[in-house]
Amino acid sequence: MRTTKIIRGFLLFVCAGIYGYSTVNIKSGQAFNITVDLANPLSIVWPFEVAIIGTQGQKGLRIGPKIGRGWRGEAGGDATYRFYIPQNGKYRIWAYCLWFDECANAVFAQIDNLEKAILGNDPIYNQWHWTRGFDVELEKGTHTLVLSNHSDHISLQKVLLTNSHSFTPDSHGPVFSDVFYDGFDGCDQGNFARWKIISGEWTVQNPDANVCLTENALIGKSKDNSFIIYENNEWAGYLLNVAVKSSISESPNSSVAICFGIKDPNQYHQLQLRPSGNIDKVEMEIIRKTADRQDVLAHFISPWKSGLWHHIEIGLNTNAIVVKVDETKSIKIPINYRINGGIGLSLKGQITALFDDIHVRQSTGK
Repeated sequence: MRTTKIIRGFLLFVCAGIYGYSTVNIKSGQAFNITVDLANPLSIVWPFEVAIIGTQGQKGLRIGPKIGRGWRGEAGGDATYRFYIPQNGKYRIWAYCLWFDECANAVFAQIDNLEKAILGNDPIYNQWHWTRGFDVELEKGTHTLVLSNHSDHISLQKVLLTNSHSFTPDSHGPVFSDVFYDGFDGCDQGNFARWKIISGEWTVQNPDANVCLTENALIGKSKDNSFIIYENNEWAGYLLNVAVKSSISESPNSSVAICFGIKDPNQYHQLQLRPSGNIDKVEMEIIRKTADRQDVLAHFISPWKSGLWHHIEIGLNTNAIVVKVDETKSIKIPINYRINGGIGLSLKGQITALFDDIHVRQSTGK
């Protein structure tokens, strides 16, 4: 639910840093939103600078073009802020930002002494928008936020933290609110470094390491078995979208699988397809795998052509798994349990497949 009414708001000045917080009413109760004004850092180190960056003369934080690439360790630079958390809990971080291309679309963010993480890497360019970041447990009190150089040629106006998982910042422009996105683009190949390779060969398509390509994809190659996962035990009831392109396999036992609800490499669900035999159709199965058994929950046929991109959507509700391939009719598989956990990709037999534009979104439950 979106917020319904602002109860009260505060603007505070702490050691020359400016932040504000407000309490809001949402369906589940009261929530706190903390906004950090990025035009007023406690300290700032080049190549970060405060400048007029907004379309209506707003000041904010920027790094100019061609001033080093932090993701490669070619430039330092940071900006430090302080903010106050009025209540213990889990807070989600958002940033109001302007990215210019796939090589200039992220900043590092670190709260207190926690590990720094990427904020951004989303595919919205040349327009101001809110981008959703990570979740963090924070205690009541004053905290420090350090933004550091990841990409050159970026601009940011503000950072918002909220303890509501249903709140979306108000904006006249787009809001990129995926729980997770990976297009494997940008000079650091998206989030590829955070994926965990269990077996096989997995690479990001980028023939020249010194050139940024806009059409990067994750390539999996298998002679027997290849498996890669992105772990997150807190994801539940989500909508998973993946672009897939498979090669033609001469082996009838070869398969490509989109995995979801991963608890560990031995416990997960998967949508498995076998792109062999009839080149215009593919056999698909929904499989539930545990450490000691494997159950086929559904079997169906879908239109498919190897060598072409297809879009697969998997929706997880409390009582069903819903699968949609391209523009075909959705297939609904009833279940009587809730699925939670990370995502993954799997290949079996001698086969190659490409994956791109992976989105994890909150499911509406409909």
